Amino acid sequence: MVGTRTRRRKPAPVSEALQGLGERLRRARLDAGLSQAQLGQPHFTRAYMSAIELGKVQPSMKSLEFLAAKLGKPASFFIEDKAEEQRRRERAAGLARASQLIAEGRARGAIEGLEPLLTDSRAPSERAPVLRALGRAHWEVGENTEAAAILSDALTIYRAANDREGVIRTEVQLGLALFALMSAAEALVLWDDALASIARGELKDPLLKVHVLHNIGLIHFHNGDYAMALRHFERAESEGSDIADPKWLATLYAAMGMSRHQVRDFEGAVICLRKSEALFESINNRARVAETRLQRARTLRELGHLSRSREALDQAEALAAVADNQALRIRISQTAATYMIRDGEVAAGMDRLQACVRQADVLGEPYLRFQARLVYGRELAAVDPNAAEAVLREAAEIIGEGERVPELAEVYRELSDVLALRGLSEEALAYSQKAVRMVSPR
Repeated sequence: MVGTRTRRRKPAPVSEALQGLGERLRRARLDAGLSQAQLGQPHFTRAYMSAIELGKVQPSMKSLEFLAAKLGKPASFFIEDKAEEQRRRERAAGLARASQLIAEGRARGAIEGLEPLLTDSRAPSERAPVLRALGRAHWEVGENTEAAAILSDALTIYRAANDREGVIRTEVQLGLALFALMSAAEALVLWDDALASIARGELKDPLLKVHVLHNIGLIHFHNGDYAMALRHFERAESEGSDIADPKWLATLYAAMGMSRHQVRDFEGAVICLRKSEALFESINNRARVAETRLQRARTLRELGHLSRSREALDQAEALAAVADNQALRIRISQTAATYMIRDGEVAAGMDRLQACVRQADVLGEPYLRFQARLVYGRELAAVDPNAAEAVLREAAEIIGEGERVPELAEVYRELSDVLALRGLSEEALAYSQKAVRMVSPR
């Protein structure tokens, strides 16, 4: 029996020139809205097209002519000139720099670098990754409305190009911005879609998978199911045990610490939060160190360590100022003010809470404005019920009647108590019933 010999295509050495050609082909394909299989048909397989885009094979001139014709471009399109190559390198370097700044907690600097990069990005395939990075940076500094708008633009581009990896990664980030804007149901839809796509093998990224598990845990935490949230976080820790990513681990330990605090495992919470702080410090992310230290301050107070709690709060506020995170500074200041009131410094604490309301209004984020009024109204009820009623009504108006936000039920309960103090029993009962309906399953 005579054996047959199969001729195998020998891969070309990976070079910058081949990578540049592959990148230009990928951008042109995405701009045309074609998949790799669609572009290659009927002559080339999806695997071969992928190899060209990755710079792993050298296509012949005849192959380039075929691909260029299918894309409606001249064959010379794939031969970059020096100016275009330099622009591509600068864009890649700019994105890498922005990613590093975000990881270090200097997202404001990332925004400053990404905005001119976006202006210089011409094709949709160039704009999409810049938009995704810019949206993430705005989310990191608490500008969630801006982040959601930018990430929605990126998602539209990725979907039009059928770029599944881009879609999945953008869905995960957009979900975080929507979650911060109190659109938990919309966030969960995006995260469920991303998790299903990963399960189907559309993107092999174990780190992203555990991020999504963590995010779904946040939804449960937001809904007040702290035990279920903790189970999701622990599953993420188990499935991501081989992932040596300090920022991911720091974020996860912070979430586990907050959940343990809520189920009243305060000692366990402190252990998790200390791990989180140390990891965020190792990557020089001051904003996240500040946020985690705020949580540890709350837990220390529950354990009766009042002086250590105050010290941790002061440190957290100073770190948030250095990180230029105004939303976080307001949250820390609110916590410090409520503790001042508990410790007998009522007038100073109330003044500080009122200042937080003004500062939240300046920033303009709805959830922050809502939270500032909820905290202020709750403390004001014991001092001036009439003023507390007005503040709490403002908080309810910011959210709106149709939203099922757990904190809105708390506003209704506070309003019910204040109205009862003022002798308005019928309206007090109506708000009490609203609170019950808000937390009851539909």
